[in-house]
Amino acid sequence: AELCRAEYPTWAKYVLWSMAEIALIGADIQEVIGSAIAIQILSRGVLPLWAGVIITASDCFLFLFLENYGVRKLEAMFAVLIATMGLSFAWTFGETKPSGKQLMIGILLPRLSSKTIRQAVGVVGCVIMPHNVFLHSALVQSRKIDPKRKSRVQEALNYYLIESSVALFISFMINLFVTTVFAKGFYGTEKANNIGLVNAGQYLQEKFGGGLLPILYIWGIGLLAAGQSSTITGTYAGQFI
Repeated sequence: AELCRAEYPTWAKYVLWSMAEIALIGADIQEVIGSAIAIQILSRGVLPLWAGVIITASDCFLFLFLENYGVRKLEAMFAVLIATMGLSFAWTFGETKPSGKQLMIGILLPRLSSKTIRQAVGVVGCVIMPHNVFLHSALVQSRKIDPKRKSRVQEALNYYLIESSVALFISFMINLFVTTVFAKGFYGTEKANNIGLVNAGQYLQEKFGGGLLPILYIWGIGLLAAGQSSTITGTYAGQFI
């Protein structure tokens, strides 16, 4: 965002700024609603969707207040939310017991049928988001280094490279878990066209049950962690933009 402001003419800066903010709002809407749906699931319907939206918006600002105590505190909270999300979706993945052989074939030889184009576009959209473009490049500047010392700058960039690579790998694994669970649970069924965040957990519960914990609530916890993390990072990215 800073480079755009420094390098582009005034008219282009405002066009880029408007596009980035619109994209951010579009991304944030689905994240807030996803979190609200998770709250509705975990409260067994006691809290309606509008209450979940208010709770999500409120705690988003509350968590962002942690930045006053240092960016590291905020990053630690993101790590907890992402770990919770990863464990929840990994648990769901384990409960559905997908074919390891088919999974490896799909990873090594990816292919799309005409029926899955919309889902593929959706996956691209949920990975290339404003907070991935603007927030990550801004956070590297939060490292307290002397910009005149090339070795220190290079060290910060190296650590950022490791950090972003790990983050992308975790993101890949979470997307893999969710996509695989939905493929195992719904592909080729009559319910496939009616699946959404609201009813996915219930359908998974009906199909696979759940061992120690019901899949519905594992799904709800993962969805809540995903919604909270994405809402906060999206709002935080907006401040940098």
